[in-house]
Amino acid sequence: MRTLLIASALLLGSLVAGAEHIRGVDDRGVLAPIAHAPAKTRGWKNPYEGQSSAVAAGKKLYDQHCAECHGDDARGRNHAADLHSTGVQNATPGELVWFLRNGNLARGMPSWAGLPEQRRWQIVAYIKSLGAGQNASAGAAATKSETAPR
Repeated sequence: MRTLLIASALLLGSLVAGAEHIRGVDDRGVLAPIAHAPAKTRGWKNPYEGQSSAVAAGKKLYDQHCAECHGDDARGRNHAADLHSTGVQNATPGELVWFLRNGNLARGMPSWAGLPEQRRWQIVAYIKSLGAGQNASAGAAATKSETAPR
């Protein structure tokens, strides 16, 4: 019985861990294929960061070019990454734009080098906006637990 419980706990833990651990992440929690971007890309800043018009334009581009594989909700389909996941959201904008430009054909991600750089940055603005709600929720939960009576 104890062995069955341990096996069940291990299976449940691996399911909860999600696809990020299956794909592998670096020490920052970034999916390995994205983390292979050159170190210099980590410092690249999105010139459209914080611009709601860029997020809206990025959403339109996402719908045209990305939704087929990553889904309308960006949660991923088949082997495509969930763009809400920490493995993607922990990546810097520079790493993401580099990954969009170069792709990873071995994992089924095409290169989007044919899209103008401005468009790729807009897609990155949209992708980063997907994590904004998660970060706000996590921050609110942390604040609530910090102020809860003990």
